[in-house]
Order: sequence, then structure tokens, then C-alpha cells
Amino acid sequence: MKLAFVMNPISQISYKKDSTLAMMVEAQEKGHEIFYIEPNCLFFNSNKPCAEFSPISVKYEESSWYEKGKNTISSLDFFDAILMRQDPPFDMDFINNTYILEAATKLGVKVFNDPKALRDNNEKLAILDYPSLITDTIVSSSKEIIKDFIDKNSEVVIKPLGLMGGEGIKRLHREDLDLLETLDLIDEKKEKMMIQKFIPEVFEGDKRVILISGEDCGFAVTRIPQGDDFRGNLAAGGKAEVRELNDRDLEIVNAIKPKLIENGILVAGIDILGSFLTEINITSPTCFRELYDQQGINLAKDLIEQIEKVF
Repeated sequence: MKLAFVMNPISQISYKKDSTLAMMVEAQEKGHEIFYIEPNCLFFNSNKPCAEFSPISVKYEESSWYEKGKNTISSLDFFDAILMRQDPPFDMDFINNTYILEAATKLGVKVFNDPKALRDNNEKLAILDYPSLITDTIVSSSKEIIKDFIDKNSEVVIKPLGLMGGEGIKRLHREDLDLLETLDLIDEKKEKMMIQKFIPEVFEGDKRVILISGEDCGFAVTRIPQGDDFRGNLAAGGKAEVRELNDRDLEIVNAIKPKLIENGILVAGIDILGSFLTEINITSPTCFRELYDQQGINLAKDLIEQIEKVF
């Protein structure tokens, strides 16, 4: 199988922790030809979806975890399958790449996750389909609406809709001296934000549950904030501990599983804080290496095997 990975520059990853690298290693070990495409190298030539790409070999070695071959330009139907692993921001560049990848599917190329599903399921907004599983939440750019929500709930967390890794997330209290200044900035930009009632259990860590074809592995990666930072995101310095799923976690997984399968979402990373669903990540979910390093659970191998079943 010719398997391509659309991913951010491989030269900049953490080779010990990167989930996409883990997938590439597993695909290579199973004898597949693997290829590397940077997001800005996808393009249309007339109506043909194309890319500039290179063959690549990978390994877990600090000094040289990859070796690229000669760059080539071709229509995307050169590949049997493509894994879309472009990181947010979820902006027009990301969306335009989903149009290119969707055109590839019409040529018979299998793309994971489904490009239309990537467009239609914003990682923050997707949780609104499950009101019984989430904390009090609004999405708005209105200063007045947001302030009323903060007055009602006393303390909230505010999140940009298209970022990742805890970037742009703020904790706000109705008594904050700079509250009005913060709300003025949001009102001025007219950028819709997600605002949620603050969940105190955040200091115990939030859970990332990886689902492959809707199935969990029985464990979650709990990301625990460090120091004064309330964010547990590993990109923000959180500490990772692998723990077994509890009954509420499984209830949440079972509630969202049918829609993931229906929408062709092969791999998802759902985030649970306390007893609440907080995000459904489908762009480039991480934490594969933490599961493997701490519990020997090789979800990267499971993912490649799921792709093999399609052929």
C-alpha cells in the first residue's frame, strides 16, 4: 500500500512523543511504502487534486528520525490512502486542504479522517450535539452575552474555536480587574469564542481517550496541570499519566461512538474533564506514545491495521 501522511514539518516534531511518527513507523514496519506531504504542498491543477511529496523512511533515533527521498509532483491518486494529520489552526488553509483531499476521494483514494467530516465537526463545537454530557456552555463574540454568562457562573474558561494545545485558553472570573478589557478585545475582533463554566476538577487532570473506529482501549491519558497553570495540555507543560477509564468515561464514549462511525471518523481523541465532555478532536489527535510508553498499548499499529482492512 502507498500511504501518504499530510503533516506539519517533520523536522520540528518531538520524535519521542509524536503520534504521527508512531503511525509512520508502524506502517513502515508492516511493509507499506510511506510518503510525506506538508500541508502547503497540496494543490489543485485544474480539477486534479495534486501534491508535491517525497518518499520517506523513519525511525526512533534522536539524531535522525527521518530520511526523505527526492521530491515528486503527482495527482493524489498515486496513493492508495492518505492520513490527514495537519495540526490546527482550523482556518481557511486547513479547510481548503480538505477540499483537495475530498477531490482525491472521488478518484478512489481513501482519506482518513474523512475530509468532509473534518470540515463539519469543529473540535470545540462538536460537543454541542451532546448537551447532557457537557457543562454550561455558550458560543458568542458579544461582550454583553459573554458578560451575562460570566455573571451567572462566576468563573469560566474561554476558548478560541480553531486552536489546539491549550493555546488562547483563558480562565476568567467576574471579579477580574481586566475582565472588561478582555471582553472589549473579543467584541472588537468579532471572533466567536466558546465560553464554559469552570470545572474545578481541572486540577486533577483532563483525560484524552483515543478512539479507533469508535473503540477505546480501556485507558485514557490524564494530563495534569503543573505549577499555577490550570491547563493540562501536554503542549502547555502538563504531565501525562495513563489511567483506566471509569463508568462515566465509558458512558461518554458510547454516546458519541455512533456518530463518529457514521461520519467516517477513523481516529478521534475525546477530552473529558471531571464528568464532562469538553472536546472531540479529529484533526490530529495525540497521546499515542504516552499509551504505548506507559502501558504498552500500540494504537498506532491498530490504526494501520484498520486502514489495511479497507483494501
